[in-house]
Amino acid sequence: MTRRFIEEHFPVKAVGKESSREKSIRHGHISTLHLWWARRPLAASRATIYASLIPVPESNEEVERLKYEIARMSKWENSSNTDMIGQAKKRILDHTGDSPKVLDPFAGGGSIPLEALRLGCETYATDYNPVANMIVKATTEYPFGQTGEKRFQSHVNHPLADDVKKWSRWVLQEAKKDLVRFFPAEEKSETVGYLWSRCIPCQNPRCGATIPLIRQFWLANTDKRKITMVPAVKGKELSFTIAGSGQKHILKDFDPTNGT
Repeated sequence: MTRRFIEEHFPVKAVGKESSREKSIRHGHISTLHLWWARRPLAASRATIYASLIPVPESNEEVERLKYEIARMSKWENSSNTDMIGQAKKRILDHTGDSPKVLDPFAGGGSIPLEALRLGCETYATDYNPVANMIVKATTEYPFGQTGEKRFQSHVNHPLADDVKKWSRWVLQEAKKDLVRFFPAEEKSETVGYLWSRCIPCQNPRCGATIPLIRQFWLANTDKRKITMVPAVKGKELSFTIAGSGQKHILKDFDPTNGT
């Protein structure tokens, strides 16, 4: 039997570096779909599957070229590089003659099934844990209403995304009906939320006003945007106004950093 590339060569250091880097990637990564404590890096999964399906070249020059190719393919920014992935799929087919079958009986977070599909493999996956099963389905089947290689064709419709938009709008409208009494309408603005804090009675027995326990009064405090609540006491009532960077006269003797 022809020995596979991974049996004799593998760019461990380069793939390991990309796998470690992947921990800080959030946008577009399947780790944001659902927390899974033993999730395998996509970089390592893609690289090891590919290296397991291609043969060892005869020349050292070709070996080094393949190691470089695997290292590049493991980079996050190349995970959707159609030219690079297409070349990898062609090399696999040239060796196997057909789409190889990949079985992952302990699929967990779905990294191996996802990358096997990306490389054009006929993929089967399951897990004893029903949560893992749901994660794999949500990763490889539900988003596009398709299985197999069609998962990575950009022209396929996205029925799940449409359903998420449809029903999230429905939830929002129904929630507005139930919560409207808690968010009184104003003429020039729409109330979308409130700041909440614990309150205590003023420690002065002659006062008795309700004092919110607030660490600081900033609503926004960046170089470009500074907005704060400004407290005002009238009798035993505490009220707030909103002041921004352009209202320096209000903020002249007030430090929003000091709370109650």
